[in-house]
Amino acid sequence: MRVAKPSPETMTRTVPPMRLYVAQQLRQPVGTVTTLDLDEPSLPVDDVLLRGLRGTATLLRTDRGLLVALHAVATLHERCSRCLAEIDSSITIDFEEEYVPVVDIFTGAPVRLGESGDLFRIGPDFLLDLHEGLRQYTLISEPAKPLCKPDCAGLCASCGADLNQGPCGCPPPADERWQRLAGLRTIDTEGS
Repeated sequence: MRVAKPSPETMTRTVPPMRLYVAQQLRQPVGTVTTLDLDEPSLPVDDVLLRGLRGTATLLRTDRGLLVALHAVATLHERCSRCLAEIDSSITIDFEEEYVPVVDIFTGAPVRLGESGDLFRIGPDFLLDLHEGLRQYTLISEPAKPLCKPDCAGLCASCGADLNQGPCGCPPPADERWQRLAGLRTIDTEGS
């Protein structure tokens, strides 16, 4: 396994977060593996902010482009789905996708990609954009109903009090189906 060292051409180029300049990797023979460390202090993904994103991206040169295997962990700031308290939850993002260049690295000619619209593409500037893959897999990986703690009691449906702080003082809800029977109480005496 080879670890990528910054080349002079990538050192002079300013690359936005989660975009990798991969011209050097595309010039390598099929089967060449490059592993890159990922470290982003904060990364906006849709309406979510990933904080402390750390992980690795392994780039495998294929006959069409680069197969990217990404493994990363980050922290999401969200709200508990029961009590609405602000919480930080850990998320693990794993994906493996092939990225195909739109321009041949050796000839500069456009590459025919066919009708496959679901391919991740490497632009003519040879920047591999991990942002869209991260966005899609973050949406899949984030908890559907984040909780501040597994036994979160939530909010009172009547007054909105946080039941994790203790009972709210509202009377227990009466089941409307039994209200008519409540008036039918009779005095039963033994032997009658």
